Amino acid sequence: MTTDASFMASNTPLDPSRTPADTSLETVSTADNALQASAANSLLASPNTLMLNDLLNDKDTPWQVHNCKIIDKSVTQEQLLPFIYHYDALSDELKQLHPLTGNLLKQFQTPMSAQQAAQLLGLEAALVPTPWMVKVTGTLVMFCERLQIALRLKFTNTAKDYDPVYTTTAEKAVEASMQDWNFYGDIFVLNKGNKPLVMTLDHDWIEIPQLAEYQLLPGEYGLAALALLEESKSHITNLEDAINQRLI
Repeated sequence: MTTDASFMASNTPLDPSRTPADTSLETVSTADNALQASAANSLLASPNTLMLNDLLNDKDTPWQVHNCKIIDKSVTQEQLLPFIYHYDALSDELKQLHPLTGNLLKQFQTPMSAQQAAQLLGLEAALVPTPWMVKVTGTLVMFCERLQIALRLKFTNTAKDYDPVYTTTAEKAVEASMQDWNFYGDIFVLNKGNKPLVMTLDHDWIEIPQLAEYQLLPGEYGLAALALLEESKSHITNLEDAINQRLI
């Protein structure tokens, strides 16, 4: 695994306020910076250079899904929820009969079961539904065989500890919760192709070296890639199929 420092290539422009150097070392350094800037410009302008941003946006890039795994699938009705969740699940008629005043407001964030919420409201237990609490996490690899580029990713149904879902069965709860799944966390990129690969971010960029191992996409570049993946996941058709097959 390479470090972030070795992973990143800088395109920082030369400081225009710097005065000409009097020593040979400073002269050599200035020349080196100029050569690096020239090489960077050539890399970005080269028609052979691939842009990861474009590949993630391009509907015609033939991404395949490999090694999709469910790491955790928890579906329970035993988890406690803040009182406000149970209150929000009430019918409008019951909310009008039991407005949030006095002691109820004090219990706003108190974790409790649906049965305890019913007791607090003075209702029959059947009138306060008990949700299924769903948490799904998994991993997968998106791979473009033609370009020999891959991304190792993590996905989940929710960024919270659990997603409360009001359905009749656990199976329907998982299905409903996974309607809005998303990628999260670190992104690792594998570039085994024969073309340079870069990713841009505003006025900056990084080069992703051609190596036989995955490399962490650092900092804001990882966040930008997550945003691009969220925009693109609907047209990568086998993403949904691969995840659903593992959930069954």
